Amino acid sequence: MWCLLIIFLNLNGAPGVNITTVLQTYATSQECQSERDRIDYEMTVAYPDDRDFELSCLLSQKHGA
Repeated sequence: MWCLLIIFLNLNGAPGVNITTVLQTYATSQECQSERDRIDYEMTVAYPDDRDFELSCLLSQKHGA
């Protein structure tokens, strides 16, 4: 399974917020990358001056079927 992650680069001690959060899982790398690109574009449009996060696709056995 491929996991789409959001990785927060600067939390400033926000309570209850994990540095890395799984947003969704996908069967293929291509599906994950496509959604990563879409979300990254939408976040850039909505928050053009706020890039304190990274979106990544990661192969994970833990979330496998």
